[in-house]
Amino acid sequence: MVSHRLGKHQSSECSTRVATNSTTTIELREAVQDAETEEDSSRNGFSCIRRSNPALKIPADALTRTEAYKAYMSSHPTAKLIGINGGWYDISKFIPHHPGGSVIAQFVGKDATPVFKGLHTKDVLKHMRPVATYRLSEDDPAAEAFAELHQFFIKQGFFQTSAVWYAGKMAFAASLLALTLFLVVGCSSWYWHCLASCSLALFWQQCGFFMHDFMHSQGFHERKIDNWIGLACGTLGVGVNSFWWQEEHYVHHALTNTVDYENGFFDPQMKEESWAQNKKLFPFFTMKLQHKLIKIQHWTFLPACIILGRTAIIITAFKSEKRLIIWLALILHIIWVSVLLCQLPTWTQVFVTYSLASMLEGILHVQLLVSHYCKPFYERKEVCEETNWYRMQVECNINIKNPVWMDWFHGGLNFHIEHHLFPLMPRHRFREASKHVKAVCARLGIEYDECYWTTALVRTLQQLKNAAVVFSLDPR
Repeated sequence: MVSHRLGKHQSSECSTRVATNSTTTIELREAVQDAETEEDSSRNGFSCIRRSNPALKIPADALTRTEAYKAYMSSHPTAKLIGINGGWYDISKFIPHHPGGSVIAQFVGKDATPVFKGLHTKDVLKHMRPVATYRLSEDDPAAEAFAELHQFFIKQGFFQTSAVWYAGKMAFAASLLALTLFLVVGCSSWYWHCLASCSLALFWQQCGFFMHDFMHSQGFHERKIDNWIGLACGTLGVGVNSFWWQEEHYVHHALTNTVDYENGFFDPQMKEESWAQNKKLFPFFTMKLQHKLIKIQHWTFLPACIILGRTAIIITAFKSEKRLIIWLALILHIIWVSVLLCQLPTWTQVFVTYSLASMLEGILHVQLLVSHYCKPFYERKEVCEETNWYRMQVECNINIKNPVWMDWFHGGLNFHIEHHLFPLMPRHRFREASKHVKAVCARLGIEYDECYWTTALVRTLQQLKNAAVVFSLDPR
């Protein structure tokens, strides 16, 4: 049975309930008070996140959010307003210039405060003035609780990136590439060349994690610098279009597992052409071939991700790309991989080594999907209205349980709840941050869903199977 609220009814095996910690609550509130007056700072690493300006001064007799919106729109019918910290901002002229893409338009008429805070490294509102103000009020206690936790993390330096930590991770990635070169050039046996496929796939995987981090501005917290590093790691290192990925990923974070039938919108990183993991995606599948594939999707999911994943994402990412710098980075990627593999004695070994590395790298694609596929979907009209954005991020994510020494393999994706709540937090702080997130979830009665990777995979396959059954019964 596929349920829109599947995330609220997961088995106890895969979820963790943490007892309320009153000490943590007190610390949070004290830290928030300090953070409101603390100036920007950085310590022993890259620049820390910069806080937005204090909240607007809202008059005691201010209108409610809806009243203020309707009042302004009655005299400015063409305005496109977005609510942040008690202020309505007209973004009509800003939408085409928004660095994060057109996703900002999806929040017109909504209070987007948590989304804004989560995805921006500095106050982009300093040159903008609200056209109207409204009284701040939240029906869901999760809004205040996670906003306080956000300020607590800022105060405690959770958004500060350790240069030493990243240097160590990059050294590890470089050692994987050096190992691949040694196994290709210095060894003649086929089994060593198979091992080279493994080390090359792990190198691609680690570069993919770096692309993810820096395209989120988790490194220097400076968009231009981080984007260049993301380009080097993603497109030059892995062969993936890092800017295309970033554009889709911003939408994925802002509207995770979300659809909008009226405008034909869906979370671009949660919909593929060959399977539909949730019944809310069914209306987007109209081709007969798709109908046939969906019926067997629980069988094709893993082979498709592993065998076709790398090739499919490269083709999809570059088929409409026009930016010269992206193509240049891809050409350089092709050159260095070709030079490396051409050191092998036969073309057969070149083909086998590359194919095996590509399939092993396909495990990364599975890693990216199991954290969402068996979780609920939402309609856009619900987001930031009936459903609080913070609560939604907890509900539509799964964390992967693993020992500390395996964190390198998951690249921070094992703490998907923390990452979606606070996208700008560097991954080396996730494990510590998770303790505080668990405490807040326990206090609010929100399920904090975590399970082992194998369990998450089984749940994903079961979800695909259940969705296939429901799809076969859907009269559409």
